[in-house]
Amino acid sequence: MQGSWRRAGDVLASILATRGLQEGIRRHTAILGWEEVVGKRIAERASPLEIRGKTLFVDVSGSAWIHELSFLKADILTKLNERVGGGAIEEIIFTASGERRGACARGTGREPNDG
Repeated sequence: MQGSWRRAGDVLASILATRGLQEGIRRHTAILGWEEVVGKRIAERASPLEIRGKTLFVDVSGSAWIHELSFLKADILTKLNERVGGGAIEEIIFTASGERRGACARGTGREPNDG
């Protein structure tokens, strides 16, 4: 009976692999490690919202920060993928606070009250 015991982490990893969930969890680990990857200064102004496929959507405090982060995008992608392993994230899309939520509200490019 001694040989039948396995660590909980090993059992969980096996279940996730069997169900095909490992890759999705690996991608979402990028959100959990965002501040560690980008640093406190950037994390105070840019927050990851969600991951769709291999694209990370990040809410940024304003268009000036979108511009600044666009120069850092390749470095951020490299660091995120080093953290989670492999090419889990292929793209980052930065949007200013409210822009994406407004567009998603009705599936259009307009704010909810644009008419």
